[in-house]
Amino acid sequence: MDDESSNKKVTSWNVSKNDLPSQVLAAAGSGRLFLLPDKELDGVGIYRDDVAGLVKTLRHNGVDIEFACARENRRYLSEYGANDGVVAVIGLAIAGNFAGDLIKVIARIAWNRARSALWANSTTEEVDSANVTVRIAEIVRNDQETAIRGLEVTGQVAEIESLLNSAFSERQARQLPSSGPDAVESGASE
Repeated sequence: MDDESSNKKVTSWNVSKNDLPSQVLAAAGSGRLFLLPDKELDGVGIYRDDVAGLVKTLRHNGVDIEFACARENRRYLSEYGANDGVVAVIGLAIAGNFAGDLIKVIARIAWNRARSALWANSTTEEVDSANVTVRIAEIVRNDQETAIRGLEVTGQVAEIESLLNSAFSERQARQLPSSGPDAVESGASE
């Protein structure tokens, strides 16, 4: 679904087993959230430097979230360019089925991520009006297989919660398309 009147957009995200760190794939299906790296290079997760304190801040505020990469396997990179009006891109993985109560948590993560990407003296209104992209990989497994579904939502921080609510209520009516040939991995190891 696209809304031409603004920068709001909800689409599927093509994510496969190979796109996710092994720590995420090995996690039990508890609904735990993981902050995904912006990219991976030679087994090292590369995060923007403005997320270095994000996970600690979110945990302090009651969010059960971890970095997807262990401390020894992550690095921080400074970048100083704009990305088509999007202040921040947040990659999250959910180990287990997406539960509706996580929508508020993801909206809070988006708000904190946008604030960390903006300057320190940003007002609430500036953060709320910032455009962000949230990518969510949902990892669901049973005894025989692991399925990975991806969703990408772009919009103003203040709209992320309602965009996610709409996307997930639509998904209940019809499943998101699979993300390609690696979307379902039969016999994936724990």
